Amino acid sequence: MDLTMEEKKPSESSSVIALSGRLNGASAPEFKHEIKRIVDLGRTGLVVDLSGVVFVDSSGLSALISGLKSAREAGGFFRLAGLRDQPASVIKLMMLDRVFDIYADVEAAKR
Repeated sequence: MDLTMEEKKPSESSSVIALSGRLNGASAPEFKHEIKRIVDLGRTGLVVDLSGVVFVDSSGLSALISGLKSAREAGGFFRLAGLRDQPASVIKLMMLDRVFDIYADVEAAKR
């Protein structure tokens, strides 16, 4: 299963990026490129909806960290929402739950 990305509800300054599939070595470069494109357009407040992501590996974590860095350097935010069991476990195991702002769902992350 590949990764699909859909930018939802973009505004001038923010966007929700819905991911579905596997965020891994094969899909991470495309995700990083998409985040950079969105930030370059001035949408620096990012909520990444991971409710459709079934698997994240180290490359996927690296892509998420890259997105966090890009958004923060542009003066924005990068929030994760809707984590399923495997991605949540990997993020917690790597202690990245201390780095990312994590929300139960997109609506909570947008507040």
